[in-house]
Amino acid sequence: MEQLLFLATGPGQKLQEAVSTEIKAIFFLLIVITTVTLFYKKAFTAFIGFALFAMLVSVFIFNPQLVTNLGSNGFSWLFEAYLE
Repeated sequence: MEQLLFLATGPGQKLQEAVSTEIKAIFFLLIVITTVTLFYKKAFTAFIGFALFAMLVSVFIFNPQLVTNLGSNGFSWLFEAYLE
């Protein structure tokens, strides 16, 4: 079924999905290499900082809808008394 859906999409959508998959793999590889290098050099503070930075960047780049939903839900929860 997924193969039929993949064939039904336009060339731009197929290109975006293919490039997105490759960029995710390269991004993950760079994170692993940097993390192992920092861990090997025993730079634990830099290791923790980079790991947190990488997690944050990966959420913003690869799942921006999650960030949008969290922001709108958090705003509604925080100011629900004022919005009524």
